[in-house]
Amino acid sequence: MSETVRLLIVDEDEVHAQDIISRVANTFPQYMHITPGEVRREIARLEPDIVILQEPSDDSSGLQTLHYIVNELPNTLVIYLTNYRDPIKARDVNRSGAFDILFLPDEITAIMDVLTRAVKAGALQKEVKEKASGGFSWGRGQVMAFYSGKGGCGRSLISSTLAQTLQLDSNSSVLLVDLNLQYGGVETYLDVDHERSIFDLTPVLKELNDNHIRNVTAIEQVSHIEVLVSPRDAEIAEQVTEEHVQRLLRASRLYYDYILVDLPTDMNAISYASLEEADRMFYVMTPDAPSIRSFSRVLELFDKIGVDPADRLELILNRVGRETELRDKDIKQHFDYPVLGTVREDAKRVQPSINRGLPLRTAQKEKRSTPFLKDIKQLADSLLGQQSKNAASAS
Repeated sequence: MSETVRLLIVDEDEVHAQDIISRVANTFPQYMHITPGEVRREIARLEPDIVILQEPSDDSSGLQTLHYIVNELPNTLVIYLTNYRDPIKARDVNRSGAFDILFLPDEITAIMDVLTRAVKAGALQKEVKEKASGGFSWGRGQVMAFYSGKGGCGRSLISSTLAQTLQLDSNSSVLLVDLNLQYGGVETYLDVDHERSIFDLTPVLKELNDNHIRNVTAIEQVSHIEVLVSPRDAEIAEQVTEEHVQRLLRASRLYYDYILVDLPTDMNAISYASLEEADRMFYVMTPDAPSIRSFSRVLELFDKIGVDPADRLELILNRVGRETELRDKDIKQHFDYPVLGTVREDAKRVQPSINRGLPLRTAQKEKRSTPFLKDIKQLADSLLGQQSKNAASAS
């Protein structure tokens, strides 16, 4: 059972964190380590089952971090470690919702016993909740961010058509979020229009649920995906904050299987927050030298601002044709990131639909599928297949 438990160690001291890891790694192979300063940015994305929280040297922030974790992830069990044996602190830690507290260094040897109890308590807690809900439990949706450092690569067209295809080819629930806040984009590819946007969630931001989200989304008529369109207004765009994005994506995970986020090319606070929340990042590029140079600069920027693409970033090559000089194998020689798929050049059949403002998917079973749609279907099949494998392994 412990092999499937996601264990997160929150510790500012790298040496101390490694000591804890050496004690638990054999029993809990799915361990992660972050610092207290990274908790607010990472905790919802990592979604651990158990957290070992080492009290920071600034001990006043320890309870604040504990309180934040418990509020954001009420099903997560937190084991609090402190170097100070203080009965008042122990009381406050317990009141804040910690599963247990250990006083270091004397009680570090008890860490495995406490973890074992936490695993059993977590399993029992899950069983009780499933019985109370008649065996039904919310799944964890995947947030997929579509990004490119170069405009005109087809990012919005691919994300919107892929969202349609995921919905039409499965029983999944799909939400498409357009964060090109000033000018929009996906509404022109899907023939949807709506007066409400992410900004209209402001009054209920701290208590978001599915009703709030569905109250501001539009329904695309062919696939019935839900689309959160852009306000397409620079003045409103300035009032949308990182908190809007973080709370929307975290809440959406509870109610949708796939959340596709179409991002602008410029790196701003909204794009940064989205990339940090994303489970997967799909970088869309055309197989040419300008796109390769742009991607190199994007990776440099990621490194400077602290966006970690490891195990999350995958490439989608768009407009690949017979005359294309660069192929996926050439891209792989330049960059150590997997290519999720390639999309063929299909301007003669794609462009007329775009000009008319019509979605490319027009039915569940297309009579004459174009090369573009066939390639998008392959991308969708890949994502759906991976999701099925993950669900099978989790069960």
